[in-house]
Amino acid sequence: MTVVPPRRPRNGPARAPVLLVGLLLVAGPSATGCVAEPSTAPSTGVPTAGIPAAGTATFGGTDAAWIQLMIPMNEQALVALDLVPGRSTDEGVRDSAGRIAAARRAELDELRRLRGRAGLPAVNEHEGHDLPGMVVPADLVALRSLRGPAFDRAIGQALREHVEQGARLADAERANGSDAQTRGLAERVGRTRATELGWLTGALATR
Repeated sequence: MTVVPPRRPRNGPARAPVLLVGLLLVAGPSATGCVAEPSTAPSTGVPTAGIPAAGTATFGGTDAAWIQLMIPMNEQALVALDLVPGRSTDEGVRDSAGRIAAARRAELDELRRLRGRAGLPAVNEHEGHDLPGMVVPADLVALRSLRGPAFDRAIGQALREHVEQGARLADAERANGSDAQTRGLAERVGRTRATELGWLTGALATR
């Protein structure tokens, strides 16, 4: 009998506002190494990693943190979603995964455009970080070892965690962000995640 590999323990819902507000604006880089504290030194005109560049006054720290977290979350989710056609035997799972993948690609286009507007670096600030909702290499190793119903259960669990955390992060950006376009995207992301949870609940009801 194939056993679904256990998911790693993750921090719960409270992690989202810590990442987006407390960590960036209060804790500084010592908390996770993800972001840098604003400098009091004179500006050189060169954007600092994690901080919107001069001339992007509508962007705040929460906007930057949300954009820089959502991009790798979506990119890494797509790697897992690309495994579904060759490994899933459940039409509902395959259909849900296909629609979620299309949504992630569309979001990435907008997120990368916002990253450029904010003057943020095109690098993964969360490389190697095992965060809630983030598909990491260990998840991909586990998923690639499975097929059929065992794969469907594992990918369903991974996607549910990814979608639920994405909804929490969108709520945090909507509540604390300063840039109207970024908050607008977060609102759309929140609605999308609610729809996706409905798809997943239906697809995984018999798993």
